[in-house]
Amino acid sequence: MILTLEEKSTLKSSFALLHAEDINIATCFYDNLFELAPLIEPLFKSERNNIENHFYELIRTAVNKVEHFEDLRPMLLALGKRHCAYGAKAAHFNIVKTAFILSIQYVLKGQCTAAMEQAWSKYIDNISQVMIEGIES
Repeated sequence: MILTLEEKSTLKSSFALLHAEDINIATCFYDNLFELAPLIEPLFKSERNNIENHFYELIRTAVNKVEHFEDLRPMLLALGKRHCAYGAKAAHFNIVKTAFILSIQYVLKGQCTAAMEQAWSKYIDNISQVMIEGIES
């Protein structure tokens, strides 16, 4: 799905809001993910802090590259292949998206808008699609 200029702008501005909050979006995301899908948690073997840092860096990089998504493809394909080795399945990506949207809603509270949720939903779908290609290759 191609993101509009407005959606790209919304991603950047909402990420800046997420970054400015006292609540770590990555911590909130993993709390939500493991609550929604406890059977996924054993797939994560690294220290929680490391996992959260990697996730945050992925989101930061994705936002920074939103104007040039194709530049992310090699990294996302490789990430998908690594996740396959961990036991990740294509079916996991919908719950990942749900956990992330819930995290945005929680962290931003009253600042979260439907436009933000829509932009993130589309972008997560784009990221997931490439990672799933990596899992399936």
